[in-house]
Amino acid sequence: MLDTVEVNGQSYRIGKMPAREQFHVVRRLGPAIMGFLASGVKGGSVAGAIGPIIDHLSKMSDEDSDYVLDHCLSVVHRAQGNDWVKVRAPNGALMFNDIELPQLINLTRAVLTENLRGFFPAAAPESK
Repeated sequence: MLDTVEVNGQSYRIGKMPAREQFHVVRRLGPAIMGFLASGVKGGSVAGAIGPIIDHLSKMSDEDSDYVLDHCLSVVHRAQGNDWVKVRAPNGALMFNDIELPQLINLTRAVLTENLRGFFPAAAPESK
């Protein structure tokens, strides 16, 4: 596990995706990521890049969107007492009914941030 995040009052652990899955996720998100980077956004602010990101995401097929969500959520675990439980069942269903769109997006973003951070050096803060 790489990182622990809190989303909607719940604690989640973000795990590491295998490199091949990272590759395929990047391949599917490439246009949206490049639109974000091309917008010149620095320091994590997405206010100026929302339009291009939404435009690229809206053009993704359902299959590509499901691929990204499924593989990202497959490495997320949620705290349940002293245990950590996978949020995605082997059949692909979510294990928790309270995970709705905002939580789904926040968890996916956390996985992408943790797993792809070193892949996009242009998005890293500039060194002096």
